[in-house]
Amino acid sequence: MVKIHPLAIVDEKAELAEDVEIGPYCTVGPNVKIGAGTKLMSHVVIDGYTTLGQRNTVYPFTTLGLLAQHKRSNAPDAVLEIGDDNLFREHVTAHVGSEVDNKMTKIGSRNWFLVGSHIAHDCVVGNDVIMSNNATLAGHVHVQDRAIIGGLSAVQQFTRIGTGAMIGGMCGVKRDVIPFGIIMGGYDSPLNGLNLIGLQRAGFEKADIFDLQKAYKELFDKEGGSFAERIERIANNAEQMKNPLIATVIRFVQNPSKNNILQPE
Repeated sequence: MVKIHPLAIVDEKAELAEDVEIGPYCTVGPNVKIGAGTKLMSHVVIDGYTTLGQRNTVYPFTTLGLLAQHKRSNAPDAVLEIGDDNLFREHVTAHVGSEVDNKMTKIGSRNWFLVGSHIAHDCVVGNDVIMSNNATLAGHVHVQDRAIIGGLSAVQQFTRIGTGAMIGGMCGVKRDVIPFGIIMGGYDSPLNGLNLIGLQRAGFEKADIFDLQKAYKELFDKEGGSFAERIERIANNAEQMKNPLIATVIRFVQNPSKNNILQPE
C-alpha cells in the first residue's frame, strides 16, 4: 500500500508502485514514476520525466529531475532514469539530460550518493558507485561500476572514470581515469597507480592483480615508444589479454573520448 503523508504534494498523474512511502513536505511531479519500496523521507523534490526503480531511499532536501544547469538547453521532455537500491543522502542533486546530448541522465543501481553530491545533465553512472560528500560530476561525465569519488572532488565535463577507479578527496579531474586507477592529491593530480586495495576487496585473483601491475608499468613506460604504440603492443599480446583486468584497461584506453588519458608523472 502506498503511504503519502498529508503534508506532501503528489501530482495525481504520478505513477507510484506498491509500498512507496512519501514523507512530509515532499513534492512529486506529474511525469514521475516511482518503483516499489522506494522511500522519500521528507522535503524531497522529484520532477521532470524522472523514473526511480525499486527500494531507493531519498533523504531530506534532495532534488531529482529538475532541468539541466545549461544555458543552451531547456528541454522539458528530457529524462532522468534511476535504477534500484540507491541511497541519496541530504541535499543531493541529479538533473535530467540536455538537448545538446541525448536528453538523458542515467543512474544505475546500488549507488551511494552522500551529502551534497551532484550528478549533472547527461551523466551516466553505473552500479555500486560511491560519491562522497560534495563530490560533483559536470555534464556528460561517465562513471563506470564500483568507482569511488572522494569528498569535495570535481570531475570535468565529458570525463570518463573507469570501473573500480578511486578518486581521493579534494581532487580536480579533467582527464579520463583508467579502470582500477587511483588519484590522491589536489587539482589536476597525476595518476598515482592502481587501486590495489579495491582490487583485493573485489575478490580478484592475486595472480591477475600482479600481472595487471606489470601491464600498468609497460603501458605507462615512456621509454617504450608512444602511448599508442604501447597500447597496441599489449592489445596484440594474447597472453596478457586473457587477463580480464588488463583487457578492461586496454578496451577503455582504446575507446574514443573527448579527453586524454590521465598519465602518471
